Amino acid sequence: MKNEGFEITKGIDLIESYKNIQEPKILWNGIVEGASGLITGVAKTGKTTFAENLAISLASGRKEFFGFPLDGKPRKVIFIHLEERGWRLVLRSKKMISELNSVELENFSENYFIENQDMPHYLNSDQDWEILRDYIISINPDVVFLDSLTHMCVGEIEKSSVAQIFTMRMKEYILSLNGVTIFTIHHNTKGNDKPMTQDNIAGSRIITQEFDFALGMGNIPTAKGGNYCVMLYNKDAIKDNTNGYKYTFNSNSWVQNIGSENLFNLYNEIKVDGRIDDKNKNLVYNYISSQVSQDSPVVLTSQLKKVFVENNTLTKQTMHTVLNKLEAESKIEKIKKGEYTLKIEINNGEGDSIQGS
Repeated sequence: MKNEGFEITKGIDLIESYKNIQEPKILWNGIVEGASGLITGVAKTGKTTFAENLAISLASGRKEFFGFPLDGKPRKVIFIHLEERGWRLVLRSKKMISELNSVELENFSENYFIENQDMPHYLNSDQDWEILRDYIISINPDVVFLDSLTHMCVGEIEKSSVAQIFTMRMKEYILSLNGVTIFTIHHNTKGNDKPMTQDNIAGSRIITQEFDFALGMGNIPTAKGGNYCVMLYNKDAIKDNTNGYKYTFNSNSWVQNIGSENLFNLYNEIKVDGRIDDKNKNLVYNYISSQVSQDSPVVLTSQLKKVFVENNTLTKQTMHTVLNKLEAESKIEKIKKGEYTLKIEINNGEGDSIQGS
């Protein structure tokens, strides 16, 4: 259908144009081939090393990485190091490939590419982006790793104007490469008083709109120590951001999955003198906040029991006491028995706020 020089498209037209489309294949951990996303976290959580492990596993044709299956098909991979080059990178890479068997090493040698040493360290102009794009196109990879987003934008990514310019360039030069899976390493804002969510991603208000998934890597607080990773969101998979995977690195710089645990349990603190620690209240409130959305406006008591009681994070009595306290403070609202939602504050434009649900 056309009207005054432009074509009008109906929904059924779009569906028909893709009638022969195949179901996307899973590359790893729910991430589909052709998706673009982030590996994000605060400093010194091993983001780059984790990404290099995954890249080598894909290029060498391994059948598993971090406890999640791979299909064993060697992929052509390029890893662009904008931050780090030289002897540290070489030494780390030598350690990593020492764990490959002869077949994997041969696949790695054929399929793993890195940046040309003349590649700019910072992408400050369209010309710099063109150099990156053209280099990637010349290799024709299946998977691209970019380290890091900070070196791909001019200014502070938390500023909307900076984030918008970055996403426009990313779309034009990189995300337009059809069929290529893209991992971009990024950083989180500081603070570790509650489980990581996508809101912790620097520039999240705009950045998360443009990427299909985000894998978060963080530090386990308090005396527990260590690190954990969690899929903060994945537009192509069922949402499950309450389960974290603890990890460490061996002497050859390979990440080791040492077990999963409920995130809220990792952040739980012990009750003192029978009183409810504010930490428990924050845990429950943060969980409700992370689950409430336009599509799912309420959280069921059964969900809360599964997350907190069945994982021995809180007792049933403590959970209900915390819910009552949050309701009394007008932070949540009980819609009916067994259903809770957030209590929303609406600003009336004169400095006051009106509470509504």
